[in-house]
Amino acid sequence: MIQAFIYVLISTVLIGMVPRAMPIFAAAIGENIDQSSGVLNLGVEGIMLMGAIIGLEVDFFTHDLILAFLAAGAIGVLFSLLHAIATITFRADQVVSGTAIWFIGWGISGVIFAATFRGVSPTVHVLGSIYIPYLTRLPLVGKLIFGEDPMAYILIALLIAGQYFLYHTKQGLNLRTVGNDPRVAEIMGVNPFLYRYAAVLFGGFMAGIGGAYLTLVIVGSFYFDMTAGMGFIAVALVYFGKWNPWKVFAGSLIFGAVYIFYIYLETIIVSVPYEFFDMWPYLAVLGMILVIGLRARAPTSLAMPYIKEE
Repeated sequence: MIQAFIYVLISTVLIGMVPRAMPIFAAAIGENIDQSSGVLNLGVEGIMLMGAIIGLEVDFFTHDLILAFLAAGAIGVLFSLLHAIATITFRADQVVSGTAIWFIGWGISGVIFAATFRGVSPTVHVLGSIYIPYLTRLPLVGKLIFGEDPMAYILIALLIAGQYFLYHTKQGLNLRTVGNDPRVAEIMGVNPFLYRYAAVLFGGFMAGIGGAYLTLVIVGSFYFDMTAGMGFIAVALVYFGKWNPWKVFAGSLIFGAVYIFYIYLETIIVSVPYEFFDMWPYLAVLGMILVIGLRARAPTSLAMPYIKEE
């Protein structure tokens, strides 16, 4: 009896953790690149909400999931461009600008939702999982490795590409140099403004994709403030991962596992208010940051504007 319960619990957590981790990881990998250039974007939460509602809208009216994801990424680029102009060009405080982006995205997503669907979200067709004969049916690892949706595999490919870019290419070295000392980077012939703009726009694109993943893969609909702090978790996971994409991915998987674990317990222990279980994933991330993230060395120029000397 106990062995069967443990097996069901482990299989449930392993199979469910990847889909729950992916929207946060999508935003986190973008924020990782963003912060590596020295720019902090606390507006990820608002951008994810915009990606979620725009992705749903496009999917609902066009029935084209690829276009829906691209539109969600595009709205992320637009919002991150506002942050880039404010913080890079006009050297505004990055925390203040990011907070503004968060509130703007939070508000506009709700307005669009109410104006289009009058607060009642339709159910849209979601991106299904890939089925590989025999392999998908393997115990435990079958659905975990061979039964994910196509976007999950694309994000894992981006993880590998992001790791290679940061630590094995000249452009990645330039980006990290800009994040640590943009003045030195400029002396080396690198344009800090160009690299920061590119990093911020990429971060916004990925945050939009993360939001769309929620509506187009996991939920299949939209509700107000559905990210519930996931954007801030994505920012926190960058600190936990010490600006290393692989470690950020590991942190995202831990969050996804804890999330599924508490949902499973919630169905068993019905006498306990669900709010008690809701806080567990966030406590887990806080604990990871306290244990590991506080010892991380951030890019030296993170959240600091660069003023070019004449």
